[in-house]
Amino acid sequence: MNINLDDAFIAQIVAGLKPVIIATVQGAIKDAKSDSRPYLNRTDMAKYLGVSQSTVGAWVKDGLPVAIVDGRKLYGKQTVNQWLKDHEIAT
Repeated sequence: MNINLDDAFIAQIVAGLKPVIIATVQGAIKDAKSDSRPYLNRTDMAKYLGVSQSTVGAWVKDGLPVAIVDGRKLYGKQTVNQWLKDHEIAT
């Protein structure tokens, strides 16, 4: 099977895909930068852990460590990971 596309149609495809590719790459770069930070806000920590922001808040009430600097709550990835490991149970 052979499909021939004219130059105008190829240009149309490229024009349609270009913004999608750019947005995808920009999103990946943003996510990579977010993941390289040692401390995250609650929104980013929830994304990092794959849970809701309210779950992070509930875990803070259960003892999840949080750093408060100038009224901002920041969650250290290493500290949070250790807290989770400390709460693992063998089944």
